[in-house]
Amino acid sequence: MLTTSELLHFNLFSALAEEHVLPFLTHLRERHYRRGQILFVEGEIGSQVYFVLNGQIKLSKMLPDGDEQILDWYGPYDSFAETLLLESGAYPATAEVLQDSTLLVLPNEVVPGILEEHPRLAVAIIRTLNKRLRLAQEFIRILTSKSTAGILASLLLRLARPAPSPGKPIFVPGGLTHRDLAGMIGTSREVVNRSLNAWKKSGIIRVANEHIEIIKPQELADWP
Repeated sequence: MLTTSELLHFNLFSALAEEHVLPFLTHLRERHYRRGQILFVEGEIGSQVYFVLNGQIKLSKMLPDGDEQILDWYGPYDSFAETLLLESGAYPATAEVLQDSTLLVLPNEVVPGILEEHPRLAVAIIRTLNKRLRLAQEFIRILTSKSTAGILASLLLRLARPAPSPGKPIFVPGGLTHRDLAGMIGTSREVVNRSLNAWKKSGIIRVANEHIEIIKPQELADWP
């Protein structure tokens, strides 16, 4: 059974106390999806925000030439489609289930009333979304100022999960192929292969259990 303490693991709610997220509990619905299912397609009118309990979700757009542009990758305790948090509208991308996943689905029609009753909750959510906007703007700056390898380094750090325990490295979860990484930054799989192999030889990263463990995150952050 979902609890308020579990909700606090989600970035969208992480700055809140348990009593602040309590109003959401009665409105979140747990849903199970199989690998390959499409949650929504780009341009589809929707009214739901999604929270990942477990599994992996890919967000992508179709380019004019027919190629797929991967925009983001979501795993446990990520949320997505927050642009529809307060009102219905068109989904800006397509969401595909990459692993069997359990999601929490929140209908946006209940959110305005909750926020009106709990102003502190509204302020905390605005701060969280503003932080995401700043991170997105910073990544856009990186796309125009760094080499392809530097952009890949920044992408790995953006996708990285916290260390599972003290003394362990941060890591990028398994499931992302070199082609996927290439698609997220508009380069070729060969370029990604070369960069990752060079970083492995230098001891900056290592691959363990299909995860990419980042041993020296500062060296990736400083990559030109």
